[in-house]
Amino acid sequence: MEEKPQEQAQQHAQEQAQQQAQEEAEAPAVEPDLLVTDPLATLQHVLEREVRRADRRRLELAEIRNALLQLGMGHERPTGEEEPPVWEPLVADVAPTMVQRLVETTEGTIRHCVVSLDAGPGTDEDIRDTAVARMGRGRPQRGIYPLNAWQHPDSRGLIEAFGHAGEVQRVTPEATSDFAIFGESAVMAVATWGDAGSNYVLIRHPMLVRVFIELFERLFALALPVPASGREVDPDLELLSLLGSGLKDEAIARYLGCSLRTVRRRVAVLMDRFGADTRFQLGMAVAESGALRPPRRADRQRQR
Repeated sequence: MEEKPQEQAQQHAQEQAQQQAQEEAEAPAVEPDLLVTDPLATLQHVLEREVRRADRRRLELAEIRNALLQLGMGHERPTGEEEPPVWEPLVADVAPTMVQRLVETTEGTIRHCVVSLDAGPGTDEDIRDTAVARMGRGRPQRGIYPLNAWQHPDSRGLIEAFGHAGEVQRVTPEATSDFAIFGESAVMAVATWGDAGSNYVLIRHPMLVRVFIELFERLFALALPVPASGREVDPDLELLSLLGSGLKDEAIARYLGCSLRTVRRRVAVLMDRFGADTRFQLGMAVAESGALRPPRRADRQRQR
């Protein structure tokens, strides 16, 4: 029988107290030789010891906060036969450890949607290295990133690193929220929708996991390919595709990395070429011409 959250929290607190008491009893405050021979080394020794102690206490406090959240959920459930919670709250400090565990212990495609690359478990180097290694061994991964992250050099480097490792990627002018789906086993999402700095929830309920998968697939279908970087793209077809996706001129300018005036000038040139007086007429003319239609197999073979 599994232990209840209250019993787990109590046992954890007792173990931590015993461990801390034992360490403080065994460890001398300062090595005697350092007091006599080298005051600078003494200060460095004390500082390093206190930094280690502070790091340990920070992790312990994060675990205690998470246990308190679990306790709160346990009190809300009715007595009798207990069902597993629909989701489990997680404080931000323990999110990287949980993501690392999910990457290592689950199977299937990893799907993730990102609002910001400046916060969240994705900023952890160990998690990035593990994900890249898993992709190198054949695990599929798909990502949706905000367009402004692609335009920032540091964030762009991370996105390109995942792309080179095999991740299938899309960008979107308006990011939705942060969440990651690990196969069909679990979802980890921010507790406050759209807030990359909030705490997290871990979802294992099969129906909700399926809902997140469907949400991701719809967002992925509406998102845009990663902007061209060293690959040949027909600029007019690219612009027509962006117009057809419903993006505003400002978003298109950000995507293409050009000015708003340049976008509008190029649209005017296309309208003149297709004999259109309005953008609606341009869309109709492009649809009738089949300019955006995928090439047939025979055409693709001739192009090879």
